Amino acid sequence: MRWMSFGAERSIIRGITLSSIAAILVSLGSLLRAQSPTVVPRPNVRLPDEAAGLDAVVRALIGAFDQADIVALGEAHERQVDSDLRIALVRYPDFAKKVRTIVIEYGSASEQSTLDRYIRGENVSRAQLEQVWRTTALGANGLGEHPVYADFLRAIREVNSKLPADARIRVLAGDPRSREIPAFAVLKAEVRERHGKALLIYGGAHFFLTGPAEYLASLGDGIGLARRLDIDHPGRWLAVIPIGALARPSAIKEADIEPDYQKFDRALTTQLRPVLVSFQRLPFRDFRAEEFLGRALTTCRPPGGCRSVFKGSTLTLGQMADAGVYLGGDASAADKRNQ
Repeated sequence: MRWMSFGAERSIIRGITLSSIAAILVSLGSLLRAQSPTVVPRPNVRLPDEAAGLDAVVRALIGAFDQADIVALGEAHERQVDSDLRIALVRYPDFAKKVRTIVIEYGSASEQSTLDRYIRGENVSRAQLEQVWRTTALGANGLGEHPVYADFLRAIREVNSKLPADARIRVLAGDPRSREIPAFAVLKAEVRERHGKALLIYGGAHFFLTGPAEYLASLGDGIGLARRLDIDHPGRWLAVIPIGALARPSAIKEADIEPDYQKFDRALTTQLRPVLVSFQRLPFRDFRAEEFLGRALTTCRPPGGCRSVFKGSTLTLGQMADAGVYLGGDASAADKRNQ
């Protein structure tokens, strides 16, 4: 629609009847409503108030598949505690009974056939397997070489070795460099057409439901994975992100907001970690994203130097994800486990 200034419109409107004007206004109102952002429904998943300890988190996530088709489980790249959780999840006996598809960030679509052969239990050399993650965006950034990624694929391969061929899990390569990810076409068919269930494993920021306006604008025409899931599976996917144990990025020289993990701890009744908590529950729903997610996503775009993209944002955890896996605030301990 081409917009004109008010002065240009005046000469045109003089010869229009009142009924015509009313019709135009109704049509214009309908057009504006159609162009307005819509509220995307969130899944109706009832999570326990606190699922504390690795086994309890795993059971809660598997239970979430009863109300959601997709569980999007974010990670902090190369962190061991995130790896322990997803391996425990796929090895849990009920997982393969419910979920047949896993999409991973550290997998290149060009190596899907190699990935398929390895997951099926066929002989694949280490050099061939390494190409699955070395040719991804993570590989280009020097990530993906950490053994946690090979460990996860090995765990799925071992699970499949005990299952009949028609009940095995398939792993799809979902490298997010392209807007049109082949894995998502397969995922859409598997979930929507065959009524299947899927687990997604990506860096936690990929599953943020929103973000500061400046950051979203910087993405250009890329809609991001969360928006793609909203379009393809509205109200049927659960965003679960990790919280805690992140040190300040070295690029950020100025002081950022130090996360008050004691505030998070005081809101919980359990001392066990990790613990899964719903972000639709108070007080977690109202905790500021800048405080607890500020170090998960940073930018060095001018002006202002390197900083958190959440600097000055009023967004809350309840706006950013459906739930979080809280690891506690000891970043040094997490770093040691990651070495």
